[in-house]
Amino acid sequence: MERFGTVGSCNGTFCLKTKNGLTLWNPSIRRKVRVLECPRSSELASGGIGFGFDPISDDYKIVWISYEKDTSFVYAVKTGTWCEIASPKPEFTYVRREAFLFKGVLHWEVNRFDLDFSCILTFDLSTHVFGMIPFPGSALDRLTTRLTTIQDSLALISYRMDVDDTWIRVWRDASWSVVFKLGTGKLPVDGAFQFQPQPQTTNECNLLLITYGDGFQIYNSKTGVQSGVLGFNASASLIDFRECVETIHLLDMGEAACETTQL
Repeated sequence: MERFGTVGSCNGTFCLKTKNGLTLWNPSIRRKVRVLECPRSSELASGGIGFGFDPISDDYKIVWISYEKDTSFVYAVKTGTWCEIASPKPEFTYVRREAFLFKGVLHWEVNRFDLDFSCILTFDLSTHVFGMIPFPGSALDRLTTRLTTIQDSLALISYRMDVDDTWIRVWRDASWSVVFKLGTGKLPVDGAFQFQPQPQTTNECNLLLITYGDGFQIYNSKTGVQSGVLGFNASASLIDFRECVETIHLLDMGEAACETTQL
């Protein structure tokens, strides 16, 4: 079996990086599509890759951004072709996370080590335009753990090494605002998902927190209390996690693939 890693997922479809290139796979309908080799496929490891669904063109797209070349590429599934685009400016030296998709826009955390510069690089899948969201404060003042969605807004989870707290900020009206300050001790929160408890109550935003030290925790915003989730403590050795979003968009092309099919 080929080794593969997940480049990204959206709308029930995954983009997998295998030793033979990229493959799109939708486990719901058990179909896969081989992606045409990128013009500079040998350089894929030295850039950032994002995957998402463009609601305007009703198409899946893969984006490869280069921080060593002047050009990057976008792949459209409907046409099965890569198109060349200008690489983002200013130049950066490292992509810290895989792209986070939010409302048709991909988001990467990027760094420029020699200038102590970091930001969130954005790419609109419909317009093919890059953008930039600045981080709150200096890059030396905080460490980012993950991007997520809170209160229907892009959210940033960060902490400081010298302070035993984790902050969750949301990006609204071109500025960051703190919505949660969590006392988490020396070990920070690695991820957070908002969910609505049952029965529903008003003025309450509950979060599922993934922490390094205590495993899964439920945070009640009304009471400020965190409680553990049985069977998912720190000893559960959590490797990774993903949010599953139900959607009507499916990968309805390509060849059939069942559980035993080699990707």
